[in-house]
Amino acid sequence: LLMFIAFLTACSLFPGQTVNPEVLVTPTLPPLPETGKASMTGQILHQDGHTMANTVVRLAEVARGAEGKGGAYILDLARSPGTITDQNGFFNIQNVKAGEYVIVVGDVEITGIYEVIQEADGKAKIWSFPADQVTDVGILKVSIVVPTPFPTAQPGVYPEPSAYPNP
Repeated sequence: LLMFIAFLTACSLFPGQTVNPEVLVTPTLPPLPETGKASMTGQILHQDGHTMANTVVRLAEVARGAEGKGGAYILDLARSPGTITDQNGFFNIQNVKAGEYVIVVGDVEITGIYEVIQEADGKAKIWSFPADQVTDVGILKVSIVVPTPFPTAQPGVYPEPSAYPNP
């Protein structure tokens, strides 16, 4: 009975559009995407169980060859959609072109420490994000370790640099 009530409530919240829960329901569902667009939500956890707060999550679009065979994923740092996880590792990426994507977690650009979400066989997992839907990708576990900055010798403002010696 509770499942039926939950189903009716969910249907009344999103008339004409559907939410596609694949693994889990996040605490707060993101808003529905614009017409013809897709949105996704999920949570990033380290394989040891702790949340991955303030971690970059990007979508790399999958490009297929002739007749839909083969393919490659393309991560364009200037144009690929992405976001940063919240303190609990949750993320929402909204209003992207519907299609196939690979999820990349971590900082590709500055530190080069990142991980492509994979299938059990080690190949990149390809997600299909349909138009007019919010897809919950669930809990994604990664093994990356985000670097921490080195502490300065003294806390506070960096000291003024000393004058360079004359040549």
